[in-house]
Amino acid sequence: MNIKIIKAKKLFPLSIIAAASVLVFFSLEAPSIVAVPATTDQIFIESEALRSTTKKTTTQVLGFESKHGTLPASLRGTILDNVLKIDEKGHLLISSDIKDVFDYFLSAISEEDLDTILLRVDEYLSHYLQEPALSESKAVLAQYIEFKYSLMTLEQEMGKDLSQMSQQDKVDGGYLDFLRKQMDQRNAQREQYLDPAVYEAFYAEEQRYDEYTYSRLLVNSNKSLSASERLGKIAEYQSTLPEDVRQSIKQTQITDELKLRTEKVLAEGGDQQQVRELRREMLGDEAVQRFDELDQQRAQWQSRINEYLTQRANILSNQGLATDELSMQVDALRESLFDELEQLRVRSIERHAEA
Repeated sequence: MNIKIIKAKKLFPLSIIAAASVLVFFSLEAPSIVAVPATTDQIFIESEALRSTTKKTTTQVLGFESKHGTLPASLRGTILDNVLKIDEKGHLLISSDIKDVFDYFLSAISEEDLDTILLRVDEYLSHYLQEPALSESKAVLAQYIEFKYSLMTLEQEMGKDLSQMSQQDKVDGGYLDFLRKQMDQRNAQREQYLDPAVYEAFYAEEQRYDEYTYSRLLVNSNKSLSASERLGKIAEYQSTLPEDVRQSIKQTQITDELKLRTEKVLAEGGDQQQVRELRREMLGDEAVQRFDELDQQRAQWQSRINEYLTQRANILSNQGLATDELSMQVDALRESLFDELEQLRVRSIERHAEA
């Protein structure tokens, strides 16, 4: 099978098993159908209108009218961009975008059976590809599904192993040994079920990042190393990562360091101007302005919270009212001062204050 490979750069979250996604989604306004008592003809018309609307929504998502009914609810209101590409001879160009297409449909596994999902994937591939790319894409899909089945079995077995591990074993290094075993077995299955080009495109960068993350955990657990030795080894491991991932990690490290140094300045009696100079030194003038704006927003928010909590305390201190009446007055106060999203934060603050 003549399949070419495209290497795509991606950023992965800081976890052992990173999941990349480059699908582009756009929010769509959900259709609204109002049901009212009606004659049989009216009900028929409304049912047809509903089917027409959901069919249109499915067409907007996929770019074509599906033969397999409306999409599951979790996929409605999204648009799946066609990222399938071919070379000048019509052969499929393999990239992780293909995996994202498969995962897009598979994400609805709790809403549709696998047979229906595979029919949808087959329909999508058939709509956007012609031979020989079409047959090549279906071969990749078959490999991927076989791999997913084997991975599910592995995860069940590893889950049992982890549940049988004592807390002391985990503390003594057993958990890191478990992670190493899990990664090795998972990687072996990827190699067993996927063609080399597919393996490389779907998982190569993720695997490099997994190795880095595991190595970092291993270094940080090694108490025989000094802090500087740990940093040196971690920097060495980072050098094996793609440039964009290294830059992302570097930015995170700078942010963490800034937070620690800011706390130290304030703990030693420093003022806000010293904090601003520290921010300028580490991140530059533009960052200082952004932090100033953020500080102002936080101060305004804290002022609003303090005022609300004071008024709330005054209401709750009124012993002449029943508990239900007090709750109603607090709810009314909250609704008058904050919008719906802010009220969620306020309720969390209230629970924390009462704890």
